[in-house]
Amino acid sequence: MQRISQGYAAALAATVIWSGNFVVARAVADMIPPWQCNFWRWAVALAALLPFAWKRLAADLPRIREHLRYLTLQGVLGVTLMNTLIYKAGQTTESLNMALLVPTAPVVILLLSRILYGEAISPRRMIGVLLVLAGVTILVSRGDWERLATLSLNAGDFWALGGAFCFGLYSLFMRRRPEGISPLGFNVAVFALGLLCSLPFTLAEAVLLPLPRASAPVVVSVLYTGVGCSFLSFWFWTLAIDRIGPVRAGIVYYSLPVFAAAASALILGESIVGAQIVGGTLVVGGIVAATLRSPHRNRQ
Repeated sequence: MQRISQGYAAALAATVIWSGNFVVARAVADMIPPWQCNFWRWAVALAALLPFAWKRLAADLPRIREHLRYLTLQGVLGVTLMNTLIYKAGQTTESLNMALLVPTAPVVILLLSRILYGEAISPRRMIGVLLVLAGVTILVSRGDWERLATLSLNAGDFWALGGAFCFGLYSLFMRRRPEGISPLGFNVAVFALGLLCSLPFTLAEAVLLPLPRASAPVVVSVLYTGVGCSFLSFWFWTLAIDRIGPVRAGIVYYSLPVFAAAASALILGESIVGAQIVGGTLVVGGIVAATLRSPHRNRQ
């Protein structure tokens, strides 16, 4: 019982911390450009992770070299692009919308599994996908169907969906994660390679746009996302998976929009409109329907 309680507590802690990432994306959108925000976030995360992974790196290095292309791809998807797109989305859309759109990644995984691996989609899962698509449509249109007819949509929502797509690909390709590399070594490699790939874009952005001021909100935001969202949440989520498994941990993760909504209302003063409630309900309900296994399958 204590083990299960610890698992749920760890999953909840990770989800609460992750929900703050969308508030940060919105809060610092005008203070630091997206590429630089993302670069410094992962630089902090790598610096926090290295002391724990250092002893494993010597043993992991031969396998890391052997699978460099795969690790680079994962670094591009999970580090270079995913959160950069979310921070870009924060310039033009609400934090709640981002928090509702990004968790559509499980549905992306479902669809890509069908396309890439030929995995069947059951009728229940198809209903879940359709519910998610309906919810996303309501969110990006804000419930105003004339916006759909005129294609006058919020670009930030599409950046957020791009982040979800990258995370979906990243998660899907985790199936090919090579054996013989420790979890710590794997994450160090992915963080470092993702940072290396983002460096040219970060430098170009620094040249073309005004450099951000090292203000308290910017520093706190980078530390929060680097240490909290990238480092601590990783440990909490790993503990949750170990204690209660990925399915039950995933159920807790679907509460992320609730915490993001509360934080955005309290910190940013954002209002919650009916279209977001309806769209978010459809998104979360569709994800649950599309990803949860039936009780019969869970017993197998």
